[in-house]
Formats: sequence, C-alpha cells, structure tokens
Amino acid sequence: MPGTEIRVALEAIPMGGMKEGSAGDETVLFVRDTAGVRAFQAKCPHLGAPLAEGEICGARLYCPWHKAAFSLADGSLEEPPALDALTRYPVRIEGSDAVATLTPEPAPTKTAGATVGSVLVVGSGAAAVACIKTLRREGYGGPITMVGRDSHPPYDRTKLSKQFLAKPTPPEKVLIEPDFAQVNMVERINGEVVRVEPVRREITLKDGRTLTADAIIVATGSRAVVPEFPGQDVPVTDLGGVFTLRSLDDAVRLSEAAGEGKSVVVVGAGFIGLEAAAFLTKRGLSVTVLAREDVPFAKRFGEAVGAALKQYHAGNGVTFETGSVARIAGTGRVEAVETEDGRRLPTDIVLVGAGAKPETGLIAGVAPDESGGLEVGGDLKLAEGVWIAGDIAAFPETASGETARIEHWRLAQQHGTHVAHAILGRGGAFAGAPFFWSNQGGKRLDYGGYAKGFDRIVLQGDPAALDFIAYYVTGDRVTAACSIGRNRAFTAFLHLLGLGRLPSAADIEAGADLPALAREAE
Repeated sequence: MPGTEIRVALEAIPMGGMKEGSAGDETVLFVRDTAGVRAFQAKCPHLGAPLAEGEICGARLYCPWHKAAFSLADGSLEEPPALDALTRYPVRIEGSDAVATLTPEPAPTKTAGATVGSVLVVGSGAAAVACIKTLRREGYGGPITMVGRDSHPPYDRTKLSKQFLAKPTPPEKVLIEPDFAQVNMVERINGEVVRVEPVRREITLKDGRTLTADAIIVATGSRAVVPEFPGQDVPVTDLGGVFTLRSLDDAVRLSEAAGEGKSVVVVGAGFIGLEAAAFLTKRGLSVTVLAREDVPFAKRFGEAVGAALKQYHAGNGVTFETGSVARIAGTGRVEAVETEDGRRLPTDIVLVGAGAKPETGLIAGVAPDESGGLEVGGDLKLAEGVWIAGDIAAFPETASGETARIEHWRLAQQHGTHVAHAILGRGGAFAGAPFFWSNQGGKRLDYGGYAKGFDRIVLQGDPAALDFIAYYVTGDRVTAACSIGRNRAFTAFLHLLGLGRLPSAADIEAGADLPALAREAE
C-alpha cells in the first residue's frame, strides 16, 4: 500500500544485478549499478511474471516469461508484449540499507513532437493496440479512430489456445483493457473494412461509409483456413461440432463444446493445434492429433526437438495419428474424421488447425507476394502516410536478410510500435528481433529470430528432457534459436540478435558465453 517501506541490505543487491524485497504482501525490485540503486514494481505489467527471475542484458531488464524489455535507467518500456512501463519508486540509502517507499514516482509527461492531425487504425489486434498505446504514451493527443470487425474490446489472442480452454473461463479474462477505447481516447467503429485506398488514404466499410485520415496503419491480420477436404459431401461449416480457433468467439464456442463433449480430433500439429490439444486434455477430453507429418515441427525445429515434443504430449495423454483428412463425416453434427487411407476416428468435436490466410485482398492496387503478404520496405510504409503491420506485412527481416512474413503476436506489437514512432516523425527501418512463445502444456517453448530454412543445427542440452537450446545455422550465421528450459542463454541470444552482435555459429558451437556477452552489450 502507498507509503509502505521495503528495506534490503545494500550488499544483498549485486552490482549490475537485482534483488526482490518484500514487506508483507508487498514486493519491489531493486536494481543496482554504478549510477546507484533504483526500485521498480516487482512483477511484469504484462502477465505478472517475477522480474527478479528475468535477465539483465546491457541496459535492459527482460521479463523471464515473454521477453518484454524495460530500461534499467528508468523502467521505460523498450519491447513488448508489455504495453506499459514499470512503476518506479523512490529509494534512499540509509546506512547499509536501500529503502524503497511504495509511493509511485510520477510517470514522465511527454509531448509528441512532429505529429499528424488524425490517425486511422484498421484492425483491433496486436499491432493496432500497440500502435495506439505507443502514440498515447509518447504524448500524441490527436484523434485516433480504430475500425475492426471484432465486437469485443481488444483482447490477447495468445491466451485463447492455452489456459482459456483448460477450464470454463469468462471472456473478460483475456481482454487487454475492458475499457480500452475510453482509457486511450479512441473512437471505436465496429465494422468490416472492404477496401483501403492507400494513395487517397481512404477506407470503405461494408455499410458504404468512407473514412480518411492523415496517417493510416493497416493491421488486418489473418483469418483461419478451413480446407476443402477431397471427399467432403457436406460443407464443413454446416456441421455442428467443427471449430477453428482464431478469435475470442471461436474460443468461447470451443470451450463450451468441450464442457459437453468427450473427445476431440485436432486436424494439424501446428502451435495452435498442439497448445489446444494439451489444454483440452487437461479438461478431461480424449484428444487425438491428426497430422500429415509423423514428427511435428521437424522441418522447423529439427527431428530431435519435434520428436521430444511429440513424446511429451503423448506422455500427457494426447494420441497422434499420421495421415490426411478425406472428409469430416456427420449428418448435421460431426461424427468422425475419415482419413484418405480409410481410417475412421469417431469424435464429438473437430478443431481444424490448418493455418491462417492474411487479409490482404482489401488493399487496392497492391498484389500479395508468394507468402500472401504485402511487400514493404524496412520502414513498413505502403504509401505516403500509410503503413502495413503484423501478419500481412512482408518486410526485410534484418538478422536473416530475408523478406519475411511472420505471424507472431509480439512481432505485430513491435510493428505497431514502430509505426507509431514513424507517425510521430521518427523514421528509420524496423530492426526488431522476432520472438514468440508457445505453452506446450506445462512447458514453455521460446523461439527467436527467423529461419526460412537452415543448413544445420547447433544443439546444446537434451531435447528429450525438454532442457535445451537449438541454434539454426545458415552458412556460418545463426539466424534463429529455439529453447525450452534455457532462459538465460535464450534471452542473451535474443538480445544480441537484436543488436546485430551475435557471435558466429562456429563461436557458439565452441562454447561462446552468450549471457556474459549480452550483459556488456548496449
């Protein structure tokens, strides 16, 4: 509570390190360096991770769970998925102790410099929200209009395939801010955009309305794909019990069905499919994953990592079948999934996890590239005053040198933040390091960077024990890494990758100390 004091011995706070202090139920994080001692809130503002378990790399503090990054100097936000800075508390040195008083220091007031008259945000997902939050945090006071077809306030889509399914969960639990529009002074329009005219900076809604603005960010995201199965005699969408998992409404419907059903077949062994399989198993359902590949993620992570993940899920009750869907059978309601080789998998519920298609068809005069995205330069700009962000952006990814279209929540937030800064007159190319996490049941998998393909893998640790870090190498350059249980090394990798200061693959293979390098890298 305000005014509470928390005291720790100075010698307990290592130089260049941190220490959590407490008084009753209150906690605070002390950090110490040559500039002195500072105190911040002890939990990450994203999902409450204990920051004392995080990593200090250069002048940044990284959250241990989802790699939000904060400045050690003042707690300001440097990387999402957090959307707010750390609360800072005054500290005094009293004898051999550091004493923090839990009366928050005022947040610095910012006034935007070069600004535009009005901002129009097309979409209501990760990039849209990060753009709006950044604009307001940086002092932009002009009108912002957000247009999206989702009727809910902005929500955290990463939660939908995880704990949300493990038990009946109120939808409001995944909202980013229940009163997002009011808190951030946003005019919210619930509607479907059917056309964006980049040259005119104009959008058209399905109901015929048109809107213009001085700056537009287009962040329409993707829609779930439902394939046309070769033997399908009844449209899949006409069958009860068949679901996709892309929106909050999808998750609510699937969760409700799980409360009544006994079995589920998940079509596809991607991240959404395996996350949902893990948490629906916790719900007590019999879960079968049907995928074309025998080892999930083998092409992306390598055979050893893919096999270990499959073994882990199988050990927790998930059944794996290899094959392709011929049809989803049923009269009015799903009864079974039938495979092309003649097997029949009876089930109450089918979750189709066949990927997503970027929503690019509404952009006038711009054709998607082979990935389905809209190709932009490093500034993410499509036309004067118009930017592309998130799933639909095919952009130059710095570390790999590839043009990439990446469907990561945190990357979309990074894009949104970058566009907000561009709107405020801060140009330059986007250079953020991609990162995503996946809760594979009780294990968190971290993946950073971008590897469209790779020549070889430098593997440290034991994938079978789910304690490893794998580096993906092209030539002698590491462009991505995947890890479970190696948070210190992985966070250091992500930090160095973002700075462009990652050692060569040969040096990493020879045992380069990435955490030591990262601590010194600004």
